[in-house]
Order: sequence, then C-alpha cells, then structure tokens
Amino acid sequence: MSKIVAIVSSPRKQSNSADIVDKMIEVAKANGNEVQRFSMNDLEKFMGCQACMACKKSGKCVRKDDIAPIIDAIFQADSVILSTPDYFGQPCAQYRLLEDRMYSFIGPNFVPFIEAGKKVAVVVTCASGVDGAVQISKNITGVMTNFFKFESVGEIVYSELQNGPAKDNEQVMAEAAEMASKL
Repeated sequence: MSKIVAIVSSPRKQSNSADIVDKMIEVAKANGNEVQRFSMNDLEKFMGCQACMACKKSGKCVRKDDIAPIIDAIFQADSVILSTPDYFGQPCAQYRLLEDRMYSFIGPNFVPFIEAGKKVAVVVTCASGVDGAVQISKNITGVMTNFFKFESVGEIVYSELQNGPAKDNEQVMAEAAEMASKL
C-alpha cells in the first residue's frame, strides 16, 4: 500500500482537473492505497515562500499556515498527483503558491531533503490553448523530476473546448485510471 497525496489547485469546486484527479483517487483507493486529497482553494491562511532560508537549516518549511500540512504530507508520501488549470499560459496562482513552498525540499547545496524516487502524476486542464497547457505540464514534471528526483508516471493535458467536460469523456477517465494504477 502506498501513501498518495492529491492536490487540486483549481479555484472551482467542480472542475475538469478535479474530476480527473478524483477518478485517479477512486482507482488508487480501489487498489488499496491511502490517499489524502487537498484543495488549494479551500485554504484560508497561507503565504508564498518568504525566502527566509530557514528550511536550508531545518530541512523543512518553518511557516505555520494552511500549506504546511500539505508540504508535510508530500514529504511523507510515496506518490503525488499535482493538478492545475492553465491560466494565461501559466499554472493558476493556487498551484504556484504550493510550488514555491516546495523550495523547502531542497538543501543548501541543491541536494533534495525529500526522498528521491517518489512518483508524480501531473494533470493540466484548459479551455483552449493546448500548447500552453502541454508546456505547463512539462514544466511541472521537470521541476519534480529534476529538482526533487521524483519519477514521472505520466501527464494528462485536457481541453474542455476540444473534448467537452472531462467527467463525460471516457478516454480521459480511462487515461486517469491507468495513470493511477502506476502510483
């Protein structure tokens, strides 16, 4: 049994990225894994990285806010599912706050504090502009594999404009299920 952390960054309660992540969670749980789901937009008290560098001495972020339990959960997880919508060719602000706080996973000599070999799955959704969403997905995967030494199990890029709502698309739901079985 693996510990999996799933992050939904979309500010919408009902979103394509949430639907895809929830399918992955459903399959992961059915396979006997423990899954913890976080919705970034539900956080009330949070801040971005303050570049205080305390994490370089302590090995973890010293900020005590609503992002701290997410950082701790990722640190202890075997696998992570990261999702974001594409806003103007960039990950949404909620995702960026989390990613900046992952700076605490890197030691003073850019050697990761976080254990290498964790698995990561990336989901990026968009209305249009698939090329931008693909680049976001590759960038997120690159950060996770290059800086933190995670192992990528795949990326899903989904456009509602081209394919309709994700929850109604059998192909993307099958892709989500397959990716979840690799976590």
